[in-house]
Amino acid sequence: MISLDKLVQVGFTVKQATSLALFFRNIGYLTTNTAGLMTDFSLPENKVVVIDSIDTLKAVFKADTEDYVLIETILNQKGNMKPNQSKLNNVIVYVGALAEGQNWGNLVDEMISVNANYAQLLVATKDTEEIKNASAKALANNRLLVAQTDNEDVANKVTGNVAQALKALNNANVMLMYKEAPMEFLNAGVASIMAQGYLGAVGSLYSTVTSVTPEDYTATVNANLDEQNVSYYTYVNPINGGGVEQYASPIVVGGYMINGEDAKRRYIRYCIDLMLKAKAVDFLKGKHGYTQEASVLLSAELNSLLVGFQTNELVRNTEIVGDKKVYGFEIKVYSPSEIRELDEEAYNAQKWLVKGYYRDVLTGRAVKIDLFIDPTDAQLNTLGF
Repeated sequence: MISLDKLVQVGFTVKQATSLALFFRNIGYLTTNTAGLMTDFSLPENKVVVIDSIDTLKAVFKADTEDYVLIETILNQKGNMKPNQSKLNNVIVYVGALAEGQNWGNLVDEMISVNANYAQLLVATKDTEEIKNASAKALANNRLLVAQTDNEDVANKVTGNVAQALKALNNANVMLMYKEAPMEFLNAGVASIMAQGYLGAVGSLYSTVTSVTPEDYTATVNANLDEQNVSYYTYVNPINGGGVEQYASPIVVGGYMINGEDAKRRYIRYCIDLMLKAKAVDFLKGKHGYTQEASVLLSAELNSLLVGFQTNELVRNTEIVGDKKVYGFEIKVYSPSEIRELDEEAYNAQKWLVKGYYRDVLTGRAVKIDLFIDPTDAQLNTLGF
């Protein structure tokens, strides 16, 4: 654990931790295609390029490359109608190079060490082993990987395909898309739509994606993709039979992380977890005494944050169900005197103890809040300190 004295000293030299909206609205993109760069473009020494517009994209990548088309797909979602409108801020591109003995997992580590200012990550590989390598590092670095495959083994549910391999790893931070067209990037469109100031405010399920063509699959392929928690983009039609194509609507089907968790719910948990920790760091930066009054202040700040999550439809509102009041959340910040009775070690270290729950807006299930407000170095790094 980092000491409280060190933490509050560091706190005065960094920006407000709770300004995380841009972090959630940034998307990281990892590629190794240096040949796709414009001939008059000089790659910075740190190999990072920040792209915020089509004009910037044109200055960096050649228009006929996969990199260009993928990033263009990300940017195009900003023009969608609500609720599928992206709130994207920047695409953080890392143009890495695989050294002998390295894999894409090593590149993810490299990218994070140079620029970690994004919640979602895309990688320019569809290779089964490399997606597995990248996914493991995305989990280790607490990033959400949105991957894509065109491998027919996934559609045909062949044993050992990339979807099954990823599911076997039980990685909670991976979504996998299936798209047959080689130069279309459903994963880029979905990640962009989900790039919101509060992750989870907009989900991938039933989304309409600009610049991506829906594909018709057989009932068997649909069932195979659904069973393996793989998302895909297709047409749905309320009328069976031919000659009624004008009634069809393109939507994303699936919307699950590869481990089976609803993707929107995973994004909500990710967002709330980081925001609660960030608010706690902001509180510590105020250098309040270890007092009853400070615990009341912290309680007010965390309650205010959770009310904001209700406003942004991440946490269920408090409701009257029958003759019972069902709270959307309850949170308790223990005072120093209470902590002394519960955990003498925590009291002596002047840690703050917070417990409670919030109800998931999708299921109504209670998600536990259990915080020791004394962040580790790794947690502070997650917040960009």
